[in-house]
Amino acid sequence: MEKNPSQPLYTGDIAEESIDPAFEYTSTAQEITFTAEEHAIWADLYAGIHQAHFLEHVCQEFTNGLELLQLDPLHIPSISYLNQHITSRTGWRIERTAVRYTNADDWYTRFEKHVFLITDYLRTRDQMEFTPEPDMFHDIFGHLPYLTQDFYARIEEKFAPAYLKATQDEKEVIKRLAWYSTEFGLVIQDGRFKVFGAGTISGRAELANTIMEFYRLERDNVINYRGDLFGQLQDHFSAHRDQITRIIEGINTLHRKGQMSSPQQGWNVVRDLYLSLSIPRLGYLGGEVILAPFDIETIAQIPKTVYALNPMFFVCESFAQMDALLDSYLKPIAMRGQ
Repeated sequence: MEKNPSQPLYTGDIAEESIDPAFEYTSTAQEITFTAEEHAIWADLYAGIHQAHFLEHVCQEFTNGLELLQLDPLHIPSISYLNQHITSRTGWRIERTAVRYTNADDWYTRFEKHVFLITDYLRTRDQMEFTPEPDMFHDIFGHLPYLTQDFYARIEEKFAPAYLKATQDEKEVIKRLAWYSTEFGLVIQDGRFKVFGAGTISGRAELANTIMEFYRLERDNVINYRGDLFGQLQDHFSAHRDQITRIIEGINTLHRKGQMSSPQQGWNVVRDLYLSLSIPRLGYLGGEVILAPFDIETIAQIPKTVYALNPMFFVCESFAQMDALLDSYLKPIAMRGQ
């Protein structure tokens, strides 16, 4: 069936693929010979994000990990290279897979064994600013610098024990908690919002857009960066809770219709949504995205979409707070039957 670009087919679920179980996770599947063009795409992606005006807005732990991982800016690394730089530090190892991220059961089964999966898929030239699904650049550049560090390994280790004991409804919440923390989470450091999530870091369009929101909040006198940053964010979120609830309901409706499934539409439909709900795009709600305190109840309501630009990002006051909030939901599920 031919795709109609005016009516996207995807709402966040990636089409199922035929996987050969006899080949998947074998040594033959692990080391791939890449073409010169694939290495060139990697080099351009790396150079496009590895710039001071971007990295200054990324949390310190990422830049520390990037130094430890010592990625080649010009060439896609081998699995053996990645494991040499990661396993001795955190005990995790890397495997390549043809399974796409949305097939979460496979990923969490490997996570339980401290195996982090990276895809065998690399975005194409027309997806340099935004890729419609996590690719190997996202997996390697976005996640693996963190996996050289114990704090991140501990965060990742929280999800699998809970996911594998969860009900289907709980699994959906767990996937959303992972999405809005390790993929698209923000954290406060040195009195500033900093990008933590690997999805934001590895997507130039979304990273730039998120950073612009940091500046807009100050420009529009929403946030005073000389004051209590997290307290101000909580106050704005509480004051606009009814509007945010309506926006999330509207996002869910758009998501079900498949109307948030491309970078061209991703933010435009949110602008149209505000208009249809008669919500002025002013002040706290005046940007392209909403920054909100990390709140499990809210995260459980907003869809995790792969084929979309995220309309909301969640902020933790610190990684210690992120640990505590994730534990509050995940640990009781993980401990069932013990």
